[in-house]
Amino acid sequence: MDKGSFIGVVLIMLAIVAGISAGGESVLSYLNLSSVAIVVIGTFGAVMLSVRPAVFFTALGNVGHAFRDNHLNMPQTIDTCIRLADVSRRNGLLALEAQEYDDPFVKKAMNMVVDGYEQETVEGLLNKEIYLTRERNQISIKVLTTFSEFAPAMGMVGTLIGLVAMLQNMKDPDSIGPSMAVALLTTLYGALIANGITTPLAKKLSTRSNEILLYQSLVKDAVVKIMQGENPKATFEFLQTYVDNHKRRSADQLKDVLAQSNLA
Repeated sequence: MDKGSFIGVVLIMLAIVAGISAGGESVLSYLNLSSVAIVVIGTFGAVMLSVRPAVFFTALGNVGHAFRDNHLNMPQTIDTCIRLADVSRRNGLLALEAQEYDDPFVKKAMNMVVDGYEQETVEGLLNKEIYLTRERNQISIKVLTTFSEFAPAMGMVGTLIGLVAMLQNMKDPDSIGPSMAVALLTTLYGALIANGITTPLAKKLSTRSNEILLYQSLVKDAVVKIMQGENPKATFEFLQTYVDNHKRRSADQLKDVLAQSNLA
């Protein structure tokens, strides 16, 4: 669970409720079915018109990733790669076949090494996988960004509808208030959807995409070092660049890393 995402949602809701209550109004007075229908249904329709259905529903499904913790453990992955580097240096690349891999990307990379692929081929295939993974992730981000573009526009459409209704019934004072409410609330809903929901979600998914990119790049570089027969200590120092300075470990800790797998 990503606590930041849940806290952000709660703070947005509290800010809106507190702002309405401070003005002495009821939250229910800001609920208007006509405005909701215009903005929400209209925005969904506009976005669905912009992308293919499969892309649209896949993007909605990926929203859940914004509320999940980052499960990619970079230090642990570095440890795994260093152990594999030590195994291959001591026993040859074929010894990697007997190892167990929890991560599909690591497993795919190591299988290519064991199968005897050339280094350029392995590097090219992994680069292609990294690129296409990022492109797939960017599609979901673009769908959410499209929501952010259309929601305020549909809010303006609702405002114009409300103003037209108000002007057509100027002789009836009782109709002016409801028409004006539709006009203003649609603008409010559009701005809220764009700035309080879809744009933050798009930014969070963009962060997730960057984390995956960094992780896969680390694995790719580690595989290249393994195929080159690089000293595990040099590989360890190189892979440490993927970790924040305050989380980096010294080369002296390399023995502990190898000792955990009984390879030291």
